[in-house]
Amino acid sequence: MKKIILLLITTLFCLHTIGQTKNETEQYSIDSTKNYYLGNIDLGRISLGITLDTLAKVRSYANKFPNISNKTFTYLENGNRAQLRIQCRLLSDIKNYQFVVKDDHENALLSGSAEGLTFTNDPIFGYSAKLPVIDIQKKVISITLYNKTNPAQQGTAIIYNKTLPRTEIAFLGTEVNTREPKGISSTMSKDCSEITLGRDSRGLKASIRKNDYNFIYSILIKKKKTGDAVFKSRTWIYDYPYAGADSGPEIFVDKQYFKTSGEYEIIIQPDLKYISEKELEQYSSKKTIYVDIVKNYSAQELILWSILLLIICMGTTSLLIYLIRRKNRQKVKNENLQKKIAEARLSSIQSQLNPHFLFNALSSIQSFINDNDVDNANRYLSKFARLTRHVLDSSTSTSLIDEINLLEDYLQMEQLRFGFQYKIQAKNLDSNNIEIPSMLLQPLVENAIKHGVAEQKEQGQVNIDFDRDKNDLRVTIVDNGNGYNVKQVVTGLGIKLTNERIELWNELHSQAPISLTTISNSKGTSVYLTFKNWLS
Repeated sequence: MKKIILLLITTLFCLHTIGQTKNETEQYSIDSTKNYYLGNIDLGRISLGITLDTLAKVRSYANKFPNISNKTFTYLENGNRAQLRIQCRLLSDIKNYQFVVKDDHENALLSGSAEGLTFTNDPIFGYSAKLPVIDIQKKVISITLYNKTNPAQQGTAIIYNKTLPRTEIAFLGTEVNTREPKGISSTMSKDCSEITLGRDSRGLKASIRKNDYNFIYSILIKKKKTGDAVFKSRTWIYDYPYAGADSGPEIFVDKQYFKTSGEYEIIIQPDLKYISEKELEQYSSKKTIYVDIVKNYSAQELILWSILLLIICMGTTSLLIYLIRRKNRQKVKNENLQKKIAEARLSSIQSQLNPHFLFNALSSIQSFINDNDVDNANRYLSKFARLTRHVLDSSTSTSLIDEINLLEDYLQMEQLRFGFQYKIQAKNLDSNNIEIPSMLLQPLVENAIKHGVAEQKEQGQVNIDFDRDKNDLRVTIVDNGNGYNVKQVVTGLGIKLTNERIELWNELHSQAPISLTTISNSKGTSVYLTFKNWLS
């Protein structure tokens, strides 16, 4: 039983192999409708042709190139088998000609005398002879015809059945007129990113990297910014002087093609018929260079340009000076106006603080009178009279010692009402020679009393400390009240006016600003004022 199963499997495998082989043979068979002309390769009335298999795809055929007079190039894809043909007008045309067919490894696949082939009538070429079918799968095939009595009469058709090769610029430089016997010299570089074209420069010179098929490439130069083509050619010079391993044929681009300085893109790509530039992108290489065009002027032109430039510079400078001065005058005018406005607002705020203070003090006296506390009312009035005189006589600023005395009088006056304790300390300071905005601290102390220690009575404590921190004056007002939410919008007129006053002060005195920070919790409230750069 096992032998029968094994025999069946073997039979099925053989049938599958035979069917597959037959299918491949049919696919790879020569298609008589796929006839292509390979070119006459400059041998008079002799030309070459090719017939391909069913799967082969011809992309470009019978390409001829400048400076390469004895070669044609045909590009295929997916070719497997081919049959070459030699064609002529008269049989006498092929007298003394030999042929040789080679692959890309220079192995001779076919060779012989053209006269020994069997020619038949051809309606187009006159006579045609077929060579044996050859395998071309992933190969480069060349067929060469040459006259054995005159070897100079020869030509080659190349059938390229691989992926097109890429090449790129190997050297780039300039060609310059010199006083040397040859009259011309070239400066070439491998890593050139900038070209300078001066008075003695003839133009740009480029050499591409060497390979066996350099002749199929063209050079295209575009203006990088606009994409406009300024030069295109495939007329390569093959007797180049750079015989290094990387150097190949070179091309010269006259400087007349470069109208302006700027970035240019050099594109090296195959230049084949019937294939669009978009399709050839995959086989292209690009390089961007900056071309600096240096124009040289005569002495007379230089003088004229210098005079014109001097006049323009003088006119421009005069105009700029005038505009800058006018702008500065306007700026100073606006700044003075803004300063006067800010000072007026600052004075207005201070003038509002004085009635606010007097109104609060009178309210306190009224409370003593309502409570029939004549003694404390009289003491309060005595303190109030002295404090009122100080307030009404004060200007926009006062000495630190006067401000401390004002706070002392105010705290003693309020102490009569609420019975709290207080302490004022000034450390490391010359209080007589330091000035601060007058009545700036009183609303903050008033807030500490009314919203802090008023309910604490004799248990309340207010501490005011004046201290130095380098060039800054630091003032701290601390109370042991129940605290409040500092994030809520301030509704008290005194605190609101004080904040506005500090903001205006900072606008007018940006070099010596005042900052105010309040921290409050259930254990009390601390107010920190910093007078920046206030002390010398």
